[in-house]
Amino acid sequence: MYFKNFSVKKKNLIPFLTPTSKGTNWYDSPPSNKITKRQIGRIILQFHQVASAIKEFTNNSKIDFLDIGTGNGLLPFLVSKYLNCNSSTGIDPYEDGEHQTSWPIGTKNRLKSEIKKILEKKVLDIQNYKHLISHEAISFEPKKINLYKKKSNWIFLKKFVHEIKNKKKYNFIFAKSIDHIPNWKNLFLNVSKISSKNATLFIKHNSFFSYNGAHRYASTFIPWGHVILKEKEYESYAKKIHPKRYKEMVNFYYNGLSYPRNTLDDLFDILSKNNWKIIHLEQSNKKKYLEQIKLAGGVKKLLNDTKKNFSNISLSELISDRIIIIAKKI
Repeated sequence: MYFKNFSVKKKNLIPFLTPTSKGTNWYDSPPSNKITKRQIGRIILQFHQVASAIKEFTNNSKIDFLDIGTGNGLLPFLVSKYLNCNSSTGIDPYEDGEHQTSWPIGTKNRLKSEIKKILEKKVLDIQNYKHLISHEAISFEPKKINLYKKKSNWIFLKKFVHEIKNKKKYNFIFAKSIDHIPNWKNLFLNVSKISSKNATLFIKHNSFFSYNGAHRYASTFIPWGHVILKEKEYESYAKKIHPKRYKEMVNFYYNGLSYPRNTLDDLFDILSKNNWKIIHLEQSNKKKYLEQIKLAGGVKKLLNDTKKNFSNISLSELISDRIIIIAKKI
């Protein structure tokens, strides 16, 4: 099957998705009350990366930590329990199960229990949980971190960033969900307002322009179809190829993903205009990116097809998995 001269095949997408739970479709959200080793490893790795960044890039003996898009709140919980911090806060407009991308209901306490088992030792070492993150593409392994062990004291705010009062200032801000937040100009304007002098901003980014940047909910059977197709073409594709879930697919494409679309260069420009200086950039690539490029017809064709819609897109961003950006408030 072809659409706008592009080959449409399930094998262009399904093999590159993380497996779903038994009894669910490839485009379904994870079921309630079930946890996986992948979820456990993902949270620990994220905590380890944050802990490493706090150690390497801050001069503060104690941290006022903010997690934007905290989801189930396990990251601010872990920061408050195992790191030296004054305060730890997680914000998210949605609680478990309230959004398509939210953590499943009934999993938080079980995840917390499994994670605690791995963090029982006084040192956080990737070798202790490496078996849980075989699916993760990481370019650099975080270094060993000495852990505190104390009573957890953190808060959850069911808010958007712009709803936080400016009286509270944070000196370490983590944001892993900007791929779901619209209007980055307003986002980072408000982040700057609640950041203290010399604050550290840690962004863990899943680019819209990556192979699975539309997530399983809005991805196509065309390699990089969500990037290559113009918006009206994407709507026509969804209606023709996925008629039973056409409305949900198009809704996520516009409302579940950052819109308007911004490349890395756009993001760097926005950060600069809001007084953030980038001090560290780290990119991991899709493990099968060479295979994906081949499906798209090669590098030259892929860039020609994507640059018709996004002139400043780079091959680097197209093949990315996770991109870590660390910046300092100036």
